[in-house]
Amino acid sequence: MNDHILEARGLKKAFGPKEVLKGLDLSAARGEVVGILGRNGSGKTTLFSILLDLTAADAGTAKILGARPDGSGRVRSLIGYVPEKPAFHGFMTAKQVLEFRAGFFPSWDMAKALGLCRKLELDPASRVSAMSKGNLAKLAWITATAHNPELLLLDEPTSGLDYLVRDHILNGLIHELTEGGKTILVSNHRMGEMGGILDRVCVLKDGVIAASHAAAFLAEEAFRAAARLESPVALPDGVVALNGSGALREFAVFGRERLEKLKLDPAFAGAEISPLSLEDSFKVLLGE
Repeated sequence: MNDHILEARGLKKAFGPKEVLKGLDLSAARGEVVGILGRNGSGKTTLFSILLDLTAADAGTAKILGARPDGSGRVRSLIGYVPEKPAFHGFMTAKQVLEFRAGFFPSWDMAKALGLCRKLELDPASRVSAMSKGNLAKLAWITATAHNPELLLLDEPTSGLDYLVRDHILNGLIHELTEGGKTILVSNHRMGEMGGILDRVCVLKDGVIAASHAAAFLAEEAFRAAARLESPVALPDGVVALNGSGALREFAVFGRERLEKLKLDPAFAGAEISPLSLEDSFKVLLGE
């Protein structure tokens, strides 16, 4: 049985002469949290726009629970979206925004929406025009989840949130969603802070998913090796040069087996080994 909520195959999209997506393949299983790692302009926003049925792909297919974003709007009820910069009518109160959104989704749960207001300490009577960036982000979370979507797209979801609210969302709301079988795609510049919730990390580069790694692998089997090299050496797969000066060099090593093999190389005798942070692992994967 195929339990994928999302399946995208061969997605292509160009804007004029610029190819943004060049045959992207991506899938996500029920209850999975997938981080989309990519530099600015790598195509993350375009991918989300196609899934949201806001932009048509030039080629390829995308399916959410078997439904295609085909311009009919059928997939919108299956998706919740938290944008980096939420936009609501300034004259409305939070409750009016919720009531307005309810008209678009037959599955809208107003009791759930108001319950989230209480959890996130957002006053339903507060007016959008007077909201802080953090409160706008809270409202975006509520409007994205109150219709019980199967797939949640998060674009910089913790931007503007203070530590307590960010922790409540990352370790509370997202956990509840995935426990309920919801699938999440997340793009975040500070992906390291998402490490505790990610199941998998996909690297979006040159318009395709260039690599995919289990988050647990990156957390447990990524290492930093510092060694004094007297001459240049050929690096095996899974070992990436980081920085250093003179003979003292640092390398990222992915995989415990690769690390053990590296230790057997006379050139790396006496190398100092330490864990590579998740944030640094992401930077290496992006080539930074």
